[in-house]
Amino acid sequence: MILDDLATKLSSQGIGTCGTTLFKAFFPESPDAAVCLFKTAGLPPVHAMSSGPDRGLADRPRVAVWARDSRPDGAEKKLQDVQGVLDALGGVTINGIIYRSVYALQSPFFLKTDESGRFIYAQNYEVIRDPASSS
Repeated sequence: MILDDLATKLSSQGIGTCGTTLFKAFFPESPDAAVCLFKTAGLPPVHAMSSGPDRGLADRPRVAVWARDSRPDGAEKKLQDVQGVLDALGGVTINGIIYRSVYALQSPFFLKTDESGRFIYAQNYEVIRDPASSS
């Protein structure tokens, strides 16, 4: 799955530890400083004249990355670190899937404060990868 793949890449680059400070699809209450990946609405697959239903040449999913911290500059800095790993990533194989392109759709931005008063910043990424057998 794309969240597993990107979490693997981020973890290997020191962004966090999966299940401790780096999470997928669910933001637990602790720790205060954490990163979470969410799958969001992507774009349709790339097709060519010879491809048919369910035979796209490339998938184009999108992923949101949220960073939470008790300080706004801490959350924003963490997303800048994430951007340093993911933005313009391409031509890399992660967990058997070839990732052709990953790029940020905008700069990190303030999303909200949570019920505990912690700051959450977000950033969205578009991905182009070879078709995967599962999302």
